[in-house]
Amino acid sequence: QRIVLDRVENAAFYRDAFYLDRLAQVVKVVLNGQEVVLISVHLEAFDKETRVQQFSQILKLFQLYKRKYPTILLGDFNSRARDKSAAIQRLFAMPTVGNAAFIPNAIDNTFDTKDPHKRIDYIFYTKNSIEYITGSVLHQFEQVSDHLPVEMQFKLK
Repeated sequence: QRIVLDRVENAAFYRDAFYLDRLAQVVKVVLNGQEVVLISVHLEAFDKETRVQQFSQILKLFQLYKRKYPTILLGDFNSRARDKSAAIQRLFAMPTVGNAAFIPNAIDNTFDTKDPHKRIDYIFYTKNSIEYITGSVLHQFEQVSDHLPVEMQFKLK
């Protein structure tokens, strides 16, 4: 399922020529005979108000699926871990949700690859159905993207 998220209201006409729709892609996969939901996101980078609206849409989607399935929510949230007013703090505060490759007092940054100076890419998972084994920000890929990838190893409970 491909869900186009809210767009920036009143954006300048020239922005549409280069604007990438922000998305949530929902996929159900079967692992060891169990359905698992993956929600991959790319949220608005430049307009905070729009990003907060998109984040609310994503959170509702995550809440819907995590009731029934082991669920992994991952991607480019464009929301800084160190910004205490950032929308991402709502996920950090959920005791039933884990955050892979993330240590609050030793944050490994993901953007940009040349000089990683902020963490905006995450992998969240449902703790009641997914056992986190390990995870990391992968630095060895250099400039495959402008973001460093985050990986997670897990097993289903």
